[in-house]
Amino acid sequence: MINRKRLIRTFSELVRISSPSWKEALVREYIIRSVKKLPVICKKYPCGSSHNLLLTMDGERKRKPILFSAHMDTVTPCEKVKPVVTDKKIASDGTTILGSDDKAAIAMFLESLTVIAETGMPHGPIEMLFSCAEEVGLCGIKCFNMPLLKSRHAFVFDSDGHIGKIVLKAPYHSTMKISVIGKAAHAGMEPEKGINAIKVLSEIIMRLPSGRIDHETTLNVGTIAGGRATNIVAEEAYCVLEVRSIDRKKLMLNEALVRETARETAARFSARCTITRSLEYSGFSISQDDPVVRAAVGAMRRIGITHQFEISGGGSDTNIFNKAGIRAVNLSAGMQSVHTGREYILIRDLVDGARLVLSIIDLI
Repeated sequence: MINRKRLIRTFSELVRISSPSWKEALVREYIIRSVKKLPVICKKYPCGSSHNLLLTMDGERKRKPILFSAHMDTVTPCEKVKPVVTDKKIASDGTTILGSDDKAAIAMFLESLTVIAETGMPHGPIEMLFSCAEEVGLCGIKCFNMPLLKSRHAFVFDSDGHIGKIVLKAPYHSTMKISVIGKAAHAGMEPEKGINAIKVLSEIIMRLPSGRIDHETTLNVGTIAGGRATNIVAEEAYCVLEVRSIDRKKLMLNEALVRETARETAARFSARCTITRSLEYSGFSISQDDPVVRAAVGAMRRIGITHQFEISGGGSDTNIFNKAGIRAVNLSAGMQSVHTGREYILIRDLVDGARLVLSIIDLI
């Protein structure tokens, strides 16, 4: 049922559209034009300087509504993307990303809706949510009004790898900012009167664990800044770090370690420090026996795809859906080497992804 040439054309057209976070308007309008002749209702919902887009297609009322989700933005560089199409795959030409994260999912969804309209395939109510600004902290989905959705189960197509991957667990993610206040002094005339905030912050960072702490937990200092000039003992310095863990208790333990280490080290140098923390998103853990997982597995089995359960170290809109009480899993959209100039997707995965969407719709 899937029209391979049409699917490749849709995907290629989508990736040629530049859509960095908060600037997804052209992709959003492309989606709206693509379903203009289909029995689909499109509604835009403001979010910051952009919009989320919700598509709905009525179906048999005796069947449960089902939600599919993808995001419209990409990381940069995404200007003037030139997809290289061969018999087996579609790749970036190496000068930009490709944008299969997450435009592969968008193309799959649009093809599925078109096939349903062409064939008259029976189905229940369908919702498709396209979020903005996912790549910069899941901002789009965070500001979406979840009660607008009728579905209680969601399938997010936003994981890498071949079609068949099902993410059962994803981490809690917090960011922390450590700000150190020392004492300014002339660096050449009286450095002994100063307290170098950069040095103090460096000591703090050196005492913190870095990278992978265990199989569920990571900590990374991502940015650092401080000082005003080389002839001034730096009075202020700060760093921003993140902590991630599948286990909420481990997240909190490592956050406590950061606070204790920072305060103890600052006090040892007679400096002061402040620490702020924000939870970027909550983690989720779903059983293999959960109905939404069993539906994904069953839909894959029906079309000859072998499923693979995985644990992710990254977040997605799936985290926000689960926090809101909508049972959601993150499924692979076939993308490979994402966020690089080596990004590609196998045409087989692009087609299988669209087949999987239809299989899920047919099953539920």
